[in-house]
Amino acid sequence: MPKPVNLEMLIGEMESQFEGYHYFLHRETMEVVMVSTEILSHAEEEEPIDELEDWEQIEYAQALDILEHPSHYLDLPDREEISEYRMMEHFCYYLDPGHEKERLTSAIQGRGAFRKFKDQVDQLGLREKWFAFRRECYREVAKD
Repeated sequence: MPKPVNLEMLIGEMESQFEGYHYFLHRETMEVVMVSTEILSHAEEEEPIDELEDWEQIEYAQALDILEHPSHYLDLPDREEISEYRMMEHFCYYLDPGHEKERLTSAIQGRGAFRKFKDQVDQLGLREKWFAFRRECYREVAKD
């Protein structure tokens, strides 16, 4: 029988994903496995692994297990699928009409949207509210 998933751990893993890596949840152990795109490609192509470092050999073995037993793993959504930009948009629309909503909606337009949004959130004193909202968005993704 599979262990229950630790939702907080899963949320933390999704929040801190690195680009160039794939994340999988092992359905039985409920542990998150991280494999680089490069190593996963080597495993898919069944390329020789002699030249890999020891830690890469371990990652390669994990990649092979994922490929050989896909039903044992759940492919977690990546940063693009989760889309923090969409979270920022929803946060803007979540706010009551007024000055804060206008400033944040304006901040997410064009280049530098993430930086401008963060600056406005800090200036408006909405940091805690934003992080609670963002965390709840990640919680919903994790539940799905």
